[in-house]
Amino acid sequence: MTRLYYTCPIKALYMAKEFGVKTYMEAKIISSCNLTTGEITKGGVDIFSFEEYFDDILGNDLEALNNNDIKIYVATESEHIFKPINNDLAQFTRDDGISTIAQYDEVKKAFINGNFRILKKYNPIIIMRDNKQFFMPEVEYD
Repeated sequence: MTRLYYTCPIKALYMAKEFGVKTYMEAKIISSCNLTTGEITKGGVDIFSFEEYFDDILGNDLEALNNNDIKIYVATESEHIFKPINNDLAQFTRDDGISTIAQYDEVKKAFINGNFRILKKYNPIIIMRDNKQFFMPEVEYD
């Protein structure tokens, strides 16, 4: 299973605002204790909205935004946003090491640079959509 994620909260918020990307965060809980009853519960994973987390820290701890250990996951229902659409611009590096740009052609189902079809082996990364900056998430493999 693969999951998409951001480590930069600003990029995650930008993508949510501009492209409707839904995100979430996970908090691993080792154990919890009910202070009234004394009952101890084994841990698990608590899932919550990244936007809620951002609202909590906005006025309190802006340094938390610089934490590279943070992973803001892309919700499954938003993964389709990262598939190329007509006129997307992508960056890729050729075999000779030169970085260049290509545009996605929906009819040809490929990124095109001049008269050349860009092969998937070059791993084109979408950088612009609808004249707006586009940030691709990182990929986590389980």
